[in-house]
Amino acid sequence: MATHRRTRKPSELKPLKLNLSKVFNAEHMQRLNSIALLRRHWHDIVGSMLAERCEPVAMEPQADESLGLLIAVNHPVIASHIRLLHEEIRKACFKRCKLQGLSKVWTRVQADAGIREEKKVRIRNDIHCQDLRLLAQSLQDVKDKPLRRLMFQAGAAQLRYSKEV
Repeated sequence: MATHRRTRKPSELKPLKLNLSKVFNAEHMQRLNSIALLRRHWHDIVGSMLAERCEPVAMEPQADESLGLLIAVNHPVIASHIRLLHEEIRKACFKRCKLQGLSKVWTRVQADAGIREEKKVRIRNDIHCQDLRLLAQSLQDVKDKPLRRLMFQAGAAQLRYSKEV
């Protein structure tokens, strides 16, 4: 007698935002989205020097229905600098992220604070075999084999990362 295995109904993919909205209320989700947007534009808001030493941590509702921004800094001197620039930071947050109702900016010292800028990846060009063959022919007079190998690798890297396409 053949046994019939039960198969489950294939699941349908649902957006993650729907499941998170069950856990968090709409206001909290809006604050999380605001923090994500601030983090994305943080280098433009405060500049690269400050961005590597501080980062936005939380948006807190205030008693007067406005929002407060908590910024983690890695040194007390940076905290005093943020306090001096709090009005410019508020304006830049509005200009860059359309963040309305931000009235207070305060800091917290945290040792590992800061958003490091991503290093730009160099564009690699395709190297044709003919180019490598010409490079090898130009180096055939070099008798020292390790030196010739290093010169070939350096020449290939110049071809790969040259600005000309």
